[in-house]
Amino acid sequence: MKESQYTDIHNTIKEFKERNPQWVVIIWWTTATGKTQLSLRLAKAFWGEIISSDSRQIFTFMDIGTDKVNILARKNIPHHQMDIVYPDETYTAAQWQQDTKKIISDIHQRQALPLVVGGTGLYIDTIYKNYSIPHVPPNQQFRNKLYIQEQSHPGSLHEKLQKVDPESAIAIHPNSIRYIVRALEIYHTLGVPKSIAMKQHPVQRPMLMIGLWRETQDNEERILKRSEHMLESWLIQEVQRLLDQWYAPHLQSMQWIGYKQTVQHLLYKTTQQQLIEDIAQATRAYAKKQRTWLRRYCKDAESHAKKDVEYKIFNID
Repeated sequence: MKESQYTDIHNTIKEFKERNPQWVVIIWWTTATGKTQLSLRLAKAFWGEIISSDSRQIFTFMDIGTDKVNILARKNIPHHQMDIVYPDETYTAAQWQQDTKKIISDIHQRQALPLVVGGTGLYIDTIYKNYSIPHVPPNQQFRNKLYIQEQSHPGSLHEKLQKVDPESAIAIHPNSIRYIVRALEIYHTLGVPKSIAMKQHPVQRPMLMIGLWRETQDNEERILKRSEHMLESWLIQEVQRLLDQWYAPHLQSMQWIGYKQTVQHLLYKTTQQQLIEDIAQATRAYAKKQRTWLRRYCKDAESHAKKDVEYKIFNID
């Protein structure tokens, strides 16, 4: 990112802050666009605290494959919604919403700036659209049935969701099995799609949505470099430690990009170069799906702007 581009973003936030004391900044766009490094600079400049909206970074022991910021940076700048559950535990979007709202309130009490950073649109939407999420208790028997179905016929649950709740199917990545299961569970319990059951409300606090847009080719080059860096940072060893701790490959957390490919690498003894290419390819596909999701915010900015929300898109190079 050029210094002039950072200055533009900095000034935008400064001006918004002067008009909105109790506010939230959301930094969004696809993976590998530079959100993390920007958020660290902004946190230092505005006495900010960072809230991860990456659904992978909630898991402890999973650092390299989820591209978490290093421990030293987290000591210097408070980070939230990282390392909060174990890889075999469940943490719903409703829980993230409830916990994040409290975190934002606590940050405001400290007279600091809440910086929500990440690319999981489902998480971001819980505060951007401020859903009232229906209370649907877990139905373990129903869930087990779905998991067995998915193991027997990979991709079948996402296809089923497309039929009963196409809007949620667009929003949820096909590999996010636990989120697909949850959406199907809501439909099974309530008899209506999750996308209908979840009602929108105005935002609780003024919100500045900052999108970082990069040319696709530039983004894909950065994805490849990050995939290479993950292996240099001992991704294979991290995955092996998880397996040694009896975190099974079929767990949802182990199906994330980087982990799934590394398990296959260990199982089939592929080359590290092949592993890099597999991770990069899967990440590029994920980034494409993220663009589809995040363009909705761009459309909102153009014609359906939410009350008390401002939208800014910055071209980054």
